[in-house]
Amino acid sequence: MNNGLLRASLDPGPERRKYGITAYNHPLNLTKEQLTEMAMMTTSVDVLVSICVIFAMSFVPASFVLFLIEERVSKAKHLQFVSGVKPILYWLANFSWDMLNYTVPATMVVLIFICFQQQSYVSETNLPALILLLLLYGWSITPLMYPASFLFSVPSTAYVVLTSINLFIGINGSIATFVLELFVDEHLNEVNRILKKVFLIFPHFCLGRGLIDMAKNQAMSDAFQRLGTKQTLDPLQWDFVGKNLFAMAVEGLIFFIFTILLQYKFFINFRPWWSEPEVPPLGPEDEDVARERERVISGKAQSDILTMIDLSKVYKAGKMPAVDRLCLGIPRGECFGLLGVNGAGKTSTFRMLTGDTSITYGEAFLNHHSVTTEMERVHQLMGYCPQFDAISDLLTGREHLELYARLRGVSEESVAKVAQWGVTKLGLTQYSEREAGGYSGGNKRKLSTAISLIGAPPVIFLDEPTTGMDPKAKRFLWNCIVSVTKEGRAVVLTSHSMEECEALCTRMAIMVNGRFQCLGSVQHLKNRFGDGYTIVLRLMDNISEPASCPISSFMQSSFPSIELKERHQSVLQFQLPSHACCLARVFEVLANNHEELGIIDFSVSQTTLDQVFVNFAKEQTDDDVLTDVIISNSTVQTKLTTLVNRVNPPTILPLPPITPPQPSKQTAKSSGSKPKEGQSKKPKSGKVKSKEGKANGEKSSSMAMTQIPQKEEKAQRTSRRASGGSDSSSGGVQGEASQSSKRKAESSSKNPSALFIVDGNTQDSVL
Repeated sequence: MNNGLLRASLDPGPERRKYGITAYNHPLNLTKEQLTEMAMMTTSVDVLVSICVIFAMSFVPASFVLFLIEERVSKAKHLQFVSGVKPILYWLANFSWDMLNYTVPATMVVLIFICFQQQSYVSETNLPALILLLLLYGWSITPLMYPASFLFSVPSTAYVVLTSINLFIGINGSIATFVLELFVDEHLNEVNRILKKVFLIFPHFCLGRGLIDMAKNQAMSDAFQRLGTKQTLDPLQWDFVGKNLFAMAVEGLIFFIFTILLQYKFFINFRPWWSEPEVPPLGPEDEDVARERERVISGKAQSDILTMIDLSKVYKAGKMPAVDRLCLGIPRGECFGLLGVNGAGKTSTFRMLTGDTSITYGEAFLNHHSVTTEMERVHQLMGYCPQFDAISDLLTGREHLELYARLRGVSEESVAKVAQWGVTKLGLTQYSEREAGGYSGGNKRKLSTAISLIGAPPVIFLDEPTTGMDPKAKRFLWNCIVSVTKEGRAVVLTSHSMEECEALCTRMAIMVNGRFQCLGSVQHLKNRFGDGYTIVLRLMDNISEPASCPISSFMQSSFPSIELKERHQSVLQFQLPSHACCLARVFEVLANNHEELGIIDFSVSQTTLDQVFVNFAKEQTDDDVLTDVIISNSTVQTKLTTLVNRVNPPTILPLPPITPPQPSKQTAKSSGSKPKEGQSKKPKSGKVKSKEGKANGEKSSSMAMTQIPQKEEKAQRTSRRASGGSDSSSGGVQGEASQSSKRKAESSSKNPSALFIVDGNTQDSVL
């Protein structure tokens, strides 16, 4: 239009076309703020890419703690420490393996970026920065996850929690700082600068913010290129990704050192003075326990392989101690049994001695090496079978033994021989090549016991080694433990089986509320705390009603101190103090009157170890208030004194030295003539049977039983059997009812007591 008006005003002619108006537009250069705003707008899409990377890389490091938690909970980690692994070596090995695993997903991320040609991350200058960001993120985030293995007990819970934390910090921190940069408010910009410095302590933020800064740098380069200016900004500069890389490099080292300090309980050892737990007064205790305490404190237990001096454990200040000032010395070649109900303090004692938990008060020495200050040396001298099987489900039994043989320092050429010895010793030959996760409960306990025997340690701790075993496997394991003690090594075991302690232990103690309530050999505890003899009568069915049964009044008149304990249908159980009368008198009275009283059979036995244990177990309390401990101690002592006063007051003699018991045989006969062979009377005679020998080293409790036929149809009944043996320290009546297979004992009604031969035979002990 303008050109038309111009040409219309000119003279006519062809020259008018040479004239015209041309417009040229030259915009002003963009300012720095305008370039930054443009880069921000183009970077918004790349922010989503960085968030996706953060999301993916939050799951990987959280998975590294799953196996660590499983090892800690199953005690496999502690068992490795006991076998000689140093904590720093354990964590270095885990860190190296985790970093190798981390490189797989990190490499996949880089390959995905290369495939899609994201120039913000795979250009010539950005690719090295991307690789460094991913590698240093793994370097720093992996040790940051390790402390969580001390907090969680369920691996799946830890995985969910750690993943959520990683996502929250990584995504929220990166987006918050990016959004604040879009505002022009000076105050918000100052807050953003502070946040970006504070958030550098989190590897998640360093990765996410580093990816955003790389995208922003590429957008700035593209903007300059469109203006014809080629300006290349190095992404490794301090203001871009450099500070993030440096922060992650330092954090990886700091977090790893923090994990090592946690493993060495560095922060637990430095407790403030006001949080020191209080220990209640010692109070009165049993004379055997006091004698052992005096022996240990006076220094007479210097030759013992294991010594505990006032060993105590308080889990929380103001609460009852889990273990309360135990004093004990265990010599070489002894099998010491620790009995107690759940919560009595047995496992806590083992945990302190093996270094699994700290000692609150007191000291323990293993071969003169302190448990508190020389734990690595102590671990070399002990074998440990934890309460629950510390085995890996994916390794075979032979691989377990080979692993722990190497940890024990066995030379490489002898590892296979040692593993084969363990397989053969514990009877695992047919299962040695199977994965341990498919083992039965008994075979798992065998494998755990075999691991504790690797390296021939002088002291072996077995925490309920036969739990879940069938009788055959249990007896087999007993023989293995006996053979270990015969080699001169000390064994300390906990158990709920009284039969097991009788078979294996040369000495034992019963724990109640963290303290020893009694201490000594099995027979010594029976003599001191037993309630005399238990008489069990089985009556005929037709006189089972109390009104028509004169037996109670007859027993009361014959034995004034007898007491009826239980009555079940036609079975009566009486308790007779040992000082009331001799065994011969009991047999005589019952044999002479069995027909009139309608007794089918009867048995007389000494108080079993189970009854002694139950008497003490009643004192166990679940109340953990500290003030109740003092009351409980005095109550225990009062009841203990009452219990002892019911029995003959024993003469307190020094305990005999711990030596293998020698086989002894005593035969005592009740009053009456010796039965003659080949002489038969009317069927009033009965047979006396004795239970055959028990396990190696087991002493049989004194018990005799007779079968008295009443009617012709009753004559086919099998005679009852029961075992027993009493070995009084004051030289009382000892014995077990026995019958020789070469003689048949028959007696007339005039001499019924001659039917019974009370034999104090003690089975030969392999100990």
